[in-house]
Amino acid sequence: MRLALERRAVLSLGANLGDRLATIDAAVRALDAIDGIRVLERSSAWESPSWHPDGEGLSPDYVNVVLIVGTTLEPLDLLDAVNAVEDALGRVRAERWGSRTIDIDIVTIGGVERAEDRLVLPHPRAHERQFVLQPWLELEPDASLPGHGPIAELAEYADGDVWRLA
Repeated sequence: MRLALERRAVLSLGANLGDRLATIDAAVRALDAIDGIRVLERSSAWESPSWHPDGEGLSPDYVNVVLIVGTTLEPLDLLDAVNAVEDALGRVRAERWGSRTIDIDIVTIGGVERAEDRLVLPHPRAHERQFVLQPWLELEPDASLPGHGPIAELAEYADGDVWRLA
């Protein structure tokens, strides 16, 4: 029997429909209940305007959090797990950049770099998203995003407004 090594992964959660914080809380609990995933740290809740190719603010603002998790799952298995949590919480994938009850993105897993049809690691747009960088910076100010550098530096230049919820 071989023991699977636990790797640290960064997950970004966002919601802009319904009771956004309650949905994120439910997603965190559901993730933590999955064999092979342990929630280690959770950022504060941050809010950001919705974005759509037709313009900003056309739908409700997002609430975002970042989780640091320990996982023994392989990357595609972790993707399947987060997608199952999204589905259980009513995620509908009808429109790219559309409003959603919950969105869970895998930002990075233990420094793994890969590009496949279903999963690109690190997340291909994390380095330019304040709603990922600011909550992550809160948890790990010295962290680096593989292939992009220190998140503190990335956050200085990334686009988008975010603010911590009271």
